Amino acid sequence: MTEQEVYGFGAYSVTEISHYTVSLSDGTRLSAKLWIPDFRRDSSKNFSEQFGEFNFNTYDVHLIGKDNQSDKVLDTDETFPVILEYLPYHKDINTATRDHNRHPWFSSHGFVVMRVEIRGTGASGGFYHGEYLAQEQEDCREVLQWIVAQPWSNGRVGMYGKSWGGFNGLQMAFLEPGESPLKTVISLYCTDNRYTDDFHHEGGTVVGQGLVSWSGEMMIYNALPPPPRCHSRREDWMEAWCQRLRESATSFTSSWTHNQLPGAFWEHGSIGVNYDKVTIPVLVMGGLEDPYKTAIERMARKLNDKSKFVIGPWVHDWPDVSLTGPNIEYLEMCLSWFNTHLKTDDIDIIDGSEYASCSDWPRLQLYVRDSFKPSQLFTSTGEEEEEATGRFVAFDNWVKTEESVQEAIRNVINHDENIDNCKKINTLFFERNFLNENKISFKPYKSNLKTTPIPLPSHALQGVNCGAWFHYGVETGYAGDQATSISHSVSFTSDPLVEPILMIGMSTCLLRVSASSWRRVYISVKVTDLHTDGTATLVTRCQYDLNYLTPVKEDETSKTFALPMQLISHCFQPHNKLVISVSPNAFPMMWPSNVPTDLCIYPEDCRFIYQTETLETINENTVDLPKPRPLLPIAKVQLSSPKSNYLVTKIGDKFNFVYQNDTGLAHTLHTANVKHQRKIRESYTTDEGVTEAEATVDQEHLVVFDSLSFVDDEECSEVGVKITTHQRWSGDEGAYRVEEELGVVWSGSEEVIFSKSWSEVVPRLDHNSWPQ
Repeated sequence: MTEQEVYGFGAYSVTEISHYTVSLSDGTRLSAKLWIPDFRRDSSKNFSEQFGEFNFNTYDVHLIGKDNQSDKVLDTDETFPVILEYLPYHKDINTATRDHNRHPWFSSHGFVVMRVEIRGTGASGGFYHGEYLAQEQEDCREVLQWIVAQPWSNGRVGMYGKSWGGFNGLQMAFLEPGESPLKTVISLYCTDNRYTDDFHHEGGTVVGQGLVSWSGEMMIYNALPPPPRCHSRREDWMEAWCQRLRESATSFTSSWTHNQLPGAFWEHGSIGVNYDKVTIPVLVMGGLEDPYKTAIERMARKLNDKSKFVIGPWVHDWPDVSLTGPNIEYLEMCLSWFNTHLKTDDIDIIDGSEYASCSDWPRLQLYVRDSFKPSQLFTSTGEEEEEATGRFVAFDNWVKTEESVQEAIRNVINHDENIDNCKKINTLFFERNFLNENKISFKPYKSNLKTTPIPLPSHALQGVNCGAWFHYGVETGYAGDQATSISHSVSFTSDPLVEPILMIGMSTCLLRVSASSWRRVYISVKVTDLHTDGTATLVTRCQYDLNYLTPVKEDETSKTFALPMQLISHCFQPHNKLVISVSPNAFPMMWPSNVPTDLCIYPEDCRFIYQTETLETINENTVDLPKPRPLLPIAKVQLSSPKSNYLVTKIGDKFNFVYQNDTGLAHTLHTANVKHQRKIRESYTTDEGVTEAEATVDQEHLVVFDSLSFVDDEECSEVGVKITTHQRWSGDEGAYRVEEELGVVWSGSEEVIFSKSWSEVVPRLDHNSWPQ
């Protein structure tokens, strides 16, 4: 097998244009990198000749660095569909290596691939001020129109990306009418609702381990220098960079904190306000270890019939390289989709792909996990450990599931005895000895405690080992052993299971609750898989301000709430136990309410309703997705080792949860030719009763240019830039307190290039402020 065949490259050679600009109507120029198919050269011969241990250009990629001096390369008699990725992350620093893994590959199969930098980022002109702004979307519309006007374009564009690139792909599908050149989108790790399913808020509560750290990371991205080679002289480069720092350095935390409620701020960029506006086919993919999984399951029920969905076991990384697997041949899946929707409307043979035509794909392909221990997802011991197992299962009628779950909820609330009239819905009773034919029995909480209602006290360790809200596969990101959390919560534990119990899809916890004050009532529910050795795996969870679900009048003594849980896809095994834990705290994942509530629950009126399938149905619909081919080798040298750790300490009456991650110093060759390193330390502190809390997050990003080369051939020796942020977030019953600092210095000399600080007090909003 030739090297070209090993990597699955197509028939075209590829030319890379490392810097090209697209001029917008207001004169702003957006920077782009292009990969162009070229049939005029022998791709197989060039592919073999270009291999080398540290040669970034392993596939025949011509580099054209001068601005827009590439007209001869773009002068072709052929027209091609275009794949657009549109991001604020610097293409010459942060994404150079992963772009090289993927974009030349797509181009070799007959696509022009464009990686465009959003206004105010990377080498693009203008200034950047926040997430998913209307300006970003309007600029993208102009880019789409620019693309179709090019002689090498066939007039059909597909957007592609994960995370930010997944978000804005869906947003453009929502905004663009049917006659738009945008014909399809592939979107990974994204949401339909920016308020309920993103870094900032969850269930009306603040995501403590997420909001602050992400805002600091965005401050650092915003402060990175533009690539020197796009400027004539060092003085021009410094002026452009310093002007960007002055105009764009902003506190993301401030804008998010001022928007504590659902409304127009969060609805902008959320396709869930009207799913019908997305009329083009979209392929949406997510991972069970990724926070956007619930939103993707929801989109599988809501979006148009032409769209397809895949949810694997992955973290927030590409499905062919995620550290939690199994990995799949993701590039060929995308190729099949793009061939179908961008080259012709009725293609049946997909360029040699292992995937069938998209029209034959099921609505949803969902990975169903077998019972696993937390250590089976990630281990730092270096010892051999059996990996978590499971299978991909095809579901063709997923759209119909929501109605069945909602009916079951209504039946329970209405005390209908026929609560399980749908075979795909089961209900767990907290205080009964049976569950239909499955015969699950629950021991009452602390069986010697006969009083009802049962108080829900807060304890700092109820949220221990919660993992990170978002991660790429570092050890600190995974939820760890939940045994300690279970022991400090009000937990209902089943007897050992006698047969497998499958929970898959939607689930809802119904809780009857009382409180001394309904002003701000927070609650957390976790479902865990308790193993025979005493370790416990987090299966699903939720966190809510109950007033976000259903506003409560102060004179109500108790009320029943329906709490939708995160997507669940898990098979409990015999001999294990099923545990449902309820608490008013999940710090640091859920920022505390800081309001005393004397919260209680009534177990006899509590239920857990979940979607299920028979094991026979699962086995009959199991699908084997192809394993990934190797990706192009990249010239990245790790100069120091990555580090990651999670520590929980108690000093006096304070509990401290610390996350530390260090990417290590890496040397990336190719057009970037930089060394870079990121460090982050997150510290979350509270007292035992979680009556007060504070978050302190420190981040550092080091970028070292091997040399500064400018267009006029002026060249300087190695130059390093260090960007740091320091953030302190605290609060009480009445307000949040935000303190932030941004510093940019020359590495080594520590000479200050730029610094800025912010400090403000933002009033906290109570349940009377929620939309009625």
